[in-house]
Amino acid sequence: MIRGTEQQVSVNTNPTGADIQFSNGQSCVSPCMIKTKRDQSLQITISKEGCHQQTATMMPTLAGAGVMLGGLIDYGTGAVYDLQPNPLTVSLVCEKKITAQE
Repeated sequence: MIRGTEQQVSVNTNPTGADIQFSNGQSCVSPCMIKTKRDQSLQITISKEGCHQQTATMMPTLAGAGVMLGGLIDYGTGAVYDLQPNPLTVSLVCEKKITAQE
C-alpha cells in the first residue's frame, strides 16, 4: 500500500470561529483540520452564533495517483480515494449587528 487509509481534511469559514460537527463524531472550531477515513463521505454541519447554520458534504473521489501507484491493494483498503473538496471553505450568512448612532 502506497497511501494510507486516512487523510487530513481542513475546514475554513468566513468568519472564523464556527463550530464544525462531522458525521463521524469529530468536531472542531474553524479554521481546523481532522484526520478521517478516505473512503467514507462526511456530512459537515457548520454553526456560529448569529449566523445561519450550513451543511456540506465531502465525498470520496478517485485519486489519479492512487490508481497508478497503488493498484488493486489501494482499492481494497480505500486508500485510492481522496475526500473532496479539501480544503472546504464556507462563507457563513450572518446577521448584521446594528449599532446605535448618536
